[in-house]
Amino acid sequence: MKFMKKDATLSESRDTVFRDLVLKSPGCEKIPTCMQCGICAGSCPVSHEMDYTPRQLVRMIQLGMKQEVLNSNTIWLCTTCFSCSVRCPRGIHPTELMEALKPIAIAEGIDNKNSRFDQVFSEVVRKNGRASEFLLISKYSLREPGMIKQAPFGLSLLSKGKLPLSVDKMENTPELEAIFNPVKPEAKPEEKHAAGNAGKTADKEGEREE
Repeated sequence: MKFMKKDATLSESRDTVFRDLVLKSPGCEKIPTCMQCGICAGSCPVSHEMDYTPRQLVRMIQLGMKQEVLNSNTIWLCTTCFSCSVRCPRGIHPTELMEALKPIAIAEGIDNKNSRFDQVFSEVVRKNGRASEFLLISKYSLREPGMIKQAPFGLSLLSKGKLPLSVDKMENTPELEAIFNPVKPEAKPEEKHAAGNAGKTADKEGEREE
């Protein structure tokens, strides 16, 4: 297994804080129960393109291999088809794991061609409500210099009418903000009550000082 070579490093290099952070993320609670059966890897339609299969990535999370996990292309290649989540005998959700790891990787400053494409795709969908092939290619090419090699292929698609320049935009795109910026859950009644009491106490203390 690819990650076993990495696992040969000192145990002190493992990041337990990172591991615990991931395990607290929604849908990741059952990761410690993984028995490495490989059903997720066998079900994944793009595992052959990943540097680590979903099964390996789950094990790496258990070991706290932060740098290897966050620098992996696996989290960006996941198509969210949910085949792994549906078939896992332990009820683990690798798809949710991938989504939990993306913001952590971005916050850590991970920058590679896969993360850049993910960001471009999100920007295009957020603005237009739909994925435009022309916008995706043009915007991604500006951020990924290696795409210049694909210029002849792109021109060929344009000449044959296979790459439309028009952008199909949905109505009421501001409604997409509910997806990209979900509303935080409202505080529980007991939390509101505690906050109210704290505010009253602070006001009384302020009056005494005056």
